[in-house]
This record gives sequence, C-alpha cells and structure tokens, in this order.
Amino acid sequence: MTKSKLGLLAGGPSCIAHRSKLPTKLTVRNAKPDDYLGIRKIINSKNNRDSFGFLPKVVVDDAVKHQDAEGEKSQHRIRVVEDAEGRIVAFLRAYHRQDGATTLHEIGVAEDMQSSGIGSFLLTELIAASRKRGMEKVGLKTPVGMRSNGYYPRFGFKQVGTYTGRKRVLNCYELTL
Repeated sequence: MTKSKLGLLAGGPSCIAHRSKLPTKLTVRNAKPDDYLGIRKIINSKNNRDSFGFLPKVVVDDAVKHQDAEGEKSQHRIRVVEDAEGRIVAFLRAYHRQDGATTLHEIGVAEDMQSSGIGSFLLTELIAASRKRGMEKVGLKTPVGMRSNGYYPRFGFKQVGTYTGRKRVLNCYELTL
C-alpha cells in the first residue's frame, strides 16, 4: 500500500481503520457560520464545480444552528477540516434521518488537498457516527460519469439505482451498516 500526502494509507476498505486520525497540521471540527465562504470556495473550484449543485448559505447556516443547539442529538452533521492557517480544506454535510438512514449531501476537498486522504477520513468519520447513532444505512447520490462513482464502492457502498434530477442523472448509492 502506498501512503498519501498525509501519511495515511491509500486504498480501499482494508485501509479505512488507518484513517482514524488527521496529522497535527490539520484540524477537524463542527462547522461555524463563518465557514461558508471556505466551503463555497471548495464547491466552486475547477475540479469540483461539475460535481456540486448550488449550496445556499441559508442551508449551511441552518445545519450549523441545529448542530450547535442540539449537540450530539442533532440530526444535522456539518464538519470542516482546516489547515494550520485556518483555511477550510475539506467539508462534509449530512443528515441523520428519523427513518434510520443517514444522507450524505456533500463532501468536498480543496483541489490542492485532493487524493490526500482527507475525504476518506471525513467519510469514515460519518460512517462511524452513523453506526454510533444506530442508523441502518448511509445513502448518497452522485452525478453519472463523475469520478466519485469509483470512490464510494471502496467503502462498501453499492449502487442501488439512478435518479433523474432536474439537470442530470444521478447514481444512488447505499451502505448498509
């Protein structure tokens, strides 16, 4: 196995257990309202622009508000990774639904930090948090033809269908917990 820029093992499901820590130069935390500009910068970057739809500030603010007010009980999960200078280099937004499923809405990594293991760390953290809450599955949708379609199966996600959105067709993935 090769090591990524962060010193984490790169590869499939067998390496997930090795992604339990980030190096000291990076910090993972709950998002704050001021993080929206950093999140938007990731979404609008050249490598990410085609993957994401529009993420309104009000959606991020609402998720942050609920997560702050409700703590561990919050159904909202919005996490960011920042570097030593305070720059947001990755984020994840998800929702723990009452029907026992967690929906991953977005996960993004800054262009200069892609393929470093940060996204895998955040996804692994979400899966662990979902299990801890007693969720039954994690679901997500990603545009057909994007490289992310090869990413999620490495974590055990199975494609369960497609969905025709307003602008494009999306592959639907689920991970049974």
